Amino acid sequence: MALAFSDLRIIDFTQVLAGPYASQLLAMLGADIIKIEEPGQGDPLRQMLPTEETEQYGMSPAFMTANVGKRSIALDLKHPKSREIIKRLLQDADAMMENFMAGAIERLGLGYEDVQKINPNIVYCSITGYGQQGPMRGAGAYDGAIQAASGMMTLNGHEATGPTRTGFQSVDVPTAITTAFAISSALYRKLATGEGQYVDVSMLDTAMTLMQCQYAQNLVSGHVGGLDGNNSPLELPTQNVYPTADGHIQITALTERNAEIALRVIGCQAVLDDPATADNESRRQHHDAVWRKMADALKTDSTANWCEKLNAERIPVAAIRDIPSVLADPQLEHRDIIHTVAAPGGGPGQHRLVGAAFIADQDGPTTGRPAPMLGEHNAEVLGELGYSATEIDAIRADGVFG
Repeated sequence: MALAFSDLRIIDFTQVLAGPYASQLLAMLGADIIKIEEPGQGDPLRQMLPTEETEQYGMSPAFMTANVGKRSIALDLKHPKSREIIKRLLQDADAMMENFMAGAIERLGLGYEDVQKINPNIVYCSITGYGQQGPMRGAGAYDGAIQAASGMMTLNGHEATGPTRTGFQSVDVPTAITTAFAISSALYRKLATGEGQYVDVSMLDTAMTLMQCQYAQNLVSGHVGGLDGNNSPLELPTQNVYPTADGHIQITALTERNAEIALRVIGCQAVLDDPATADNESRRQHHDAVWRKMADALKTDSTANWCEKLNAERIPVAAIRDIPSVLADPQLEHRDIIHTVAAPGGGPGQHRLVGAAFIADQDGPTTGRPAPMLGEHNAEVLGELGYSATEIDAIRADGVFG
């Protein structure tokens, strides 16, 4: 088995989610990810909403799922002896990742120019909220702040609620995917040229790519958009959320043909027979009235029955489900999105976690080792760098590991 990145070593200074999930994606394709953490506390994600079960490992479920396949060493980066260890790590590394605030990594003596002196051909990736240039260069940023700064929240919510953030990390995770792609492309370029390069990833830029259609509307026509709730950006009443007898359903009937089929299936033939609502454009003009007629019709039967009827006509439809319902879906048995991973630190049992969102017919992605305990691989990694057991004991005694 030869995973795509099995001969690559990446030194990872990132923390929380965008950076760690990016390096996990690379680890799932075979890269040796050496995670550098602060002694004592480690990556702050370790302490974010831990459970009684995961607290024994010194981590949260979120950390566990974003750091599968890595090795962890704990180093006090301000300790003089850490500099020599970092230098040895970087000498033969293929890439380095960091997501400190812009300017912070330079103060540690680990900026791109500093690292180039150690390894001239390294791929060096920085992840920040706003990028390495401009007036917001050094501003702090988390997912929610970028949802606000990007305009994302002005498109999410209802008039009654006002702007609303998503209930999940809608910027962090796409930033991770962008980062993994950017590093992969830089490493591919390095294969051809022998040269490394600097890669600058911005969370704000990533958020804008997620909203590229909305930005295009504004750039081309000046359209601003607003809080549409569950309504379609096309303002079609046949693309929306509707109550059923026992829950809610999302129907996405965009084309004229699909809209006509959907209306007939749910018993709204009268909408089609009325000249005032006979086509998509007229239904758009009478949106609320058509939506109410559809909602009244859909309340007469269960979510499961409506899904069966509409799916039989190939109308895009889905029940609005909670997370346990999704995890129980038989469809997941045919995908490789949920991985079974050993407990951290050789503990008892196993854990089921979300992996990568694609399947390759050969060689990956795979989870490999579980998420690391803090500093779990101190001796192992330093031994690979040529340190003797006596030297490692001396480093430990000197407080370099905390």
